[in-house]
Amino acid sequence: MNFLTREIEENGVGLCRYGTSEGSNRLKKHVQIVLVLLFLLPGRAFPQYAVGDHWYDNPLGFEPLKLHTSMGFIVPAGVVGICLLVTENNPALSQRLEVFNELGCSWGYKYPGTFLFKNSTGLNYLLRDFMSMGLEFNVLYPTDNFNRTLGLSVIPFARFYFLNNDRMTLFFESGGGLSYFFNEFPQPTDRDARVGTTVNGMTKYGIGTEIRACDSYSILFGLRHVHVSNGNTSGVERNPSHDSNGFYIGLAKKFP
Repeated sequence: MNFLTREIEENGVGLCRYGTSEGSNRLKKHVQIVLVLLFLLPGRAFPQYAVGDHWYDNPLGFEPLKLHTSMGFIVPAGVVGICLLVTENNPALSQRLEVFNELGCSWGYKYPGTFLFKNSTGLNYLLRDFMSMGLEFNVLYPTDNFNRTLGLSVIPFARFYFLNNDRMTLFFESGGGLSYFFNEFPQPTDRDARVGTTVNGMTKYGIGTEIRACDSYSILFGLRHVHVSNGNTSGVERNPSHDSNGFYIGLAKKFP
């Protein structure tokens, strides 16, 4: 990973260039160690999937991550906090703030195969050249043979960039927040008599890319896993939950 370094000439004029230094390599190693420790040390990794689920339906739904539950934001937020402590801010980073709007669709891989439409509007702020945090507001519309309702949600999230340059980015993101549905969701089916609740937790994770279209506008698209659940707060008999995989596409505008 290259880090942006600044050299100040004797006359006070700054010259910015990309370079790799011994200090930058140490920072990179520190970040890698933090990520490994935070993700792997809390416990052994073993599957936590429901009967009939497969690892490829929810690849990060295992201990200790369980990014399909409350850990969807807690783990990434912990990574962000530690990275902020062990890495230096780069004052030369520009266009840190962006506003985006996304349209997403996902399909439930468990019966009754709920289709979830999701429109997201949010903010994303670049904290480091490899990391950002954001907040999104969502309008939700799940529909199938038993469900048809509207919902709203607020989700803070974090992004970690594998690639970040002037032309494009490639990132992993994860977030978790609260959702409210105007009807109880999910509804009972002919295979499951349980009924969900109006207030649920909602988590997302996935990979995405952002391609620069012009100086301040970019096109977003990617793949995403979505989970809706009340965490058994009203008992397992009121938590049929929802899990789906899908894609999204959107537009982002960057600000200086």
